[in-house]
Amino acid sequence: MSRDTAATARIGFLHVLGQVALQGGFYGFVVSMPVVLSRSGVADATIGIVVGIAAVVQIPAAIVGGALVDRFGPIRLLAVGALSYAAGACLLMPPLNGSESLVPFVVARVAQGIGFGLIAPAYFAALIEVSAASRRGITLALAASAQTLSLTIMPPLSLLVLGSREHLTGVSLVVLALVLTGATLVIGRLRGMRASTVPAPGRAAARRFGIAMRRSWAPPLAIILLYLVHWGSITAYLPQRAEQAGTDAGVFFIADGLAVLASRIPSGWLADRLASRWLVLSGLIATAIALCLLTLWVTVPGLIIAGVLTGGGSGLVVTPLYVDLSHLSDEGDRGSAFALASAALAGALVIGSVGAAPVVAVAGFGGALMTTLVALGLAAVVAMAPTSENRRAHQIAHTVKH
Repeated sequence: MSRDTAATARIGFLHVLGQVALQGGFYGFVVSMPVVLSRSGVADATIGIVVGIAAVVQIPAAIVGGALVDRFGPIRLLAVGALSYAAGACLLMPPLNGSESLVPFVVARVAQGIGFGLIAPAYFAALIEVSAASRRGITLALAASAQTLSLTIMPPLSLLVLGSREHLTGVSLVVLALVLTGATLVIGRLRGMRASTVPAPGRAAARRFGIAMRRSWAPPLAIILLYLVHWGSITAYLPQRAEQAGTDAGVFFIADGLAVLASRIPSGWLADRLASRWLVLSGLIATAIALCLLTLWVTVPGLIIAGVLTGGGSGLVVTPLYVDLSHLSDEGDRGSAFALASAALAGALVIGSVGAAPVVAVAGFGGALMTTLVALGLAAVVAMAPTSENRRAHQIAHTVKH
């Protein structure tokens, strides 16, 4: 094993563990908070608004966070994001009753949205700085795996801790301990490794309101936005459609999560060796097949097959695009690049859920999925377009790989 490969492996193992714990500050409440509010008699619509505030806050937080990462460095912003998670957990420690006041829950979700918006761009920017350029696919795949693992582990763990209680005190204590442990592990290790790296000089990017933007980022950001619209529609409307068909949407999400985890490392390995456009196109095709299955075959076998295809497709699309962004940015603007990617992701989910509501009202769940197929087609056009910026991304990637 080469020196660069060994360093990347150490980074991956330590930061998967640390980031899983750190992101518990967000994912530890996505299921437990709605359960507590429901037990307090809060209406479903109100619960949706309270819980969804975090996603709304995440978009501006990510954009501002990216500019701050470029100015102050990723380590400081990781610390601020961890403190925001800790504040959100502390706000929910008292035995609160949602029927009396929703203010603490709302403020906590705002703090959690800010934390997520700051940590995502800071974490990716910091990891890229300390990892070998020829191993960025593997590094970014491991980082994305940590997010998936936290999303998979924390909701059931939080429900186990919650039990039959009607307040979040126990969950908040566990989450706070995880956030502090994860922040110590992630930040401490990154700080030590960054001290031995020398930033490479790069061409300054144009900035507006503090956020950097390069023309070369436009294709991967557009693909992220267009690709993930389907996920907003699936998460918002598939559970109801599955229930109407007499089945459980949970099997789809389990299959998707397992496929995402299984595909991360192989997709990272491939992204270090192949042009991203072919990986992205393969992922888009797999996702399109899955959407057709969900439209025509909402049964347990259909949901499982569709989940495997969407999960595998996600690995083939997202990881190569993140690798492209890492090669098309430098230490002075990488925070902005990944902040815009995070904002594109959140915006796609809003379009696919809220934006698709009129389509669902007229044409149902199937109509909404057909609309997202159009978005996938546009993403494929962008991915395969022989633009000068695409060629530049491939040339840069080829240089660092060889």
